[in-house]
Amino acid sequence: MTIQNTQRIGVFSESIVSKEVSGFPGTCLPMGIVAQVDESVFTGEAKAYGIQLKEEAEELFGKDSEMVKLIRIVTLSGVNRIVAVPVLKTEEQVSPQDYIAALALLANEEAVKIMITDSVDPAVHQEIKHHCETASANRKERRCHLGLNKELAVSAMIDQASQLNSGRVTLWGSVPLKLEGTAHESSVYLAAAAAAQDALELDPAMPIHNVQLPASLFGGLYNRLEESEYEALYSGGVAACRAINGKIFIDRWVTTYTQNDRVNPPVADDSYQEGTVAKVKDHIDEGLRNRLATLHPRVKASQSVMNEIKADTMAWLKEQEALAIIEEPTITKIEQQADLRSRFHVYYSYKVVLPLNTIFLHGKALV
Repeated sequence: MTIQNTQRIGVFSESIVSKEVSGFPGTCLPMGIVAQVDESVFTGEAKAYGIQLKEEAEELFGKDSEMVKLIRIVTLSGVNRIVAVPVLKTEEQVSPQDYIAALALLANEEAVKIMITDSVDPAVHQEIKHHCETASANRKERRCHLGLNKELAVSAMIDQASQLNSGRVTLWGSVPLKLEGTAHESSVYLAAAAAAQDALELDPAMPIHNVQLPASLFGGLYNRLEESEYEALYSGGVAACRAINGKIFIDRWVTTYTQNDRVNPPVADDSYQEGTVAKVKDHIDEGLRNRLATLHPRVKASQSVMNEIKADTMAWLKEQEALAIIEEPTITKIEQQADLRSRFHVYYSYKVVLPLNTIFLHGKALV
């Protein structure tokens, strides 16, 4: 991936808030939702809608629509910065093309960091993966949480994850029960609840495992798994929850990234397996971009300014190190582009602080 060849003024970062929600208060990352609506109720145009309250969504999209069901879950969880894009049918049945049209509208929104959908169609999931990766490459850092059909075996879940293979995509394998005890048809609603916890956690390096999902959302889990199945899911790129005493906890947040497919043949790789890795990278890229844009909005391309930019870059990275978000930040070099001397390039690296997943105890009783 390369930085786009732009002539616009600004600070640009290489990276592997929205018009609609920029004025909303709240301490959460803005969420985007692409889902079907009740077209007998919805009379608006195809566009992005800023939503804060589920009541306004019910009036706009229809209280029994999939869009509103997802909005209820995330708002009950505490999220109040939502960009909702309706999926409108162009034929008798909704198609992947209808989702593609909605994703194109969401692509115009700058602030959305996390997105969810009501679809379990692998073709739609591929489009969402492409959407997130394209947005991220264009300074609109974005990730997604997706659901799976309840009838899929563990092996089939892993197969779907392998087709996505992205550090920006999380597939949730746990299917929740309704409050009355019957199973939902997919893990879409649980994916929405987990995505809400992702949006509410503003420390990018802090994992969301062991977080309890709101008890008012679900009645338990449909697919109880053995320990070996949990381990197979995690190594295969599928996230999951556990039910303990009637309460649902996020057990492990992993992404679908399990191999480096940029080489032939692909090789196993867990670099972006943890869900927090892409979140930290987005935080660093966007944060540093904003810091330098604030400190150097109108300056000369001189050697002294280059030295200031280097110092400001390292100072901000050190701040993130002090917050235990990254470790060992290094500026490898800063240089002026030879053919366009109005451009500086800053090259830096750091270690992502990973989540602590397991503590092994090795005790011996001496008698």
